[in-house]
Amino acid sequence: MRAITIKLTLDSPDILNNQNIKIHIMKSKINIIIASFLLVFLTIGMSSSFAQESDDAKKEKKIAKQRKAFDQNRSNAIKEMYKAYPESKSNMSSSYGYAAFANTGVNLFLLSSGNGGGKAHNNSTGEEDYVKMISIGAGVGIGYKKYYAVFLFEDKEAYDLFIESGWSADGQADATADTGKDGEGGSVAVGMNVSRGVTLYQIADKGLALQATVQGTKYIVSEELN
Repeated sequence: MRAITIKLTLDSPDILNNQNIKIHIMKSKINIIIASFLLVFLTIGMSSSFAQESDDAKKEKKIAKQRKAFDQNRSNAIKEMYKAYPESKSNMSSSYGYAAFANTGVNLFLLSSGNGGGKAHNNSTGEEDYVKMISIGAGVGIGYKKYYAVFLFEDKEAYDLFIESGWSADGQADATADTGKDGEGGSVAVGMNVSRGVTLYQIADKGLALQATVQGTKYIVSEELN
């Protein structure tokens, strides 16, 4: 019986086919690895993007909530001022502008801190700015849970100075604090001049008119809210 010898060369179809299969498998593995890396990077990128969007949404929600609170503070402060200071309504209508605030910090006038705010309004142009009210330190009187303040500005110079530089009770309170004026039924509360062209009306709990400047109080235009 004659032996049959099969000679396989490098260009044999079987060998080439096996090599192609191995190359295909290697390419598939490489593609899978690349796809996995891309998927990881894409997932990280999307997570970061969603996280950023979530943070931005939370920040916008917080800002909107604070603006709403400051708007309400302004309305409440003006309402309380009209009740405690009868003459303030006519003074308001003739003023160049005003800034009205509320602070609900507990024991505001004791050694404590409270943060509030409100809004400044230019009666001439209609422009408005949100303003932060910051109270830190010891003041006068007993502890109040609510405090309202309304500034009336006589002219553009006084209003612009408040908007550009803010106002500090410590630094600018050369107040000529009136104790009231005589009228029917007794003493009538009046505002006090705290600087040139600026009258301040202060009201505490239950419509109590205050005739002393709050110490350690600053008013600053909020960059975040405007």
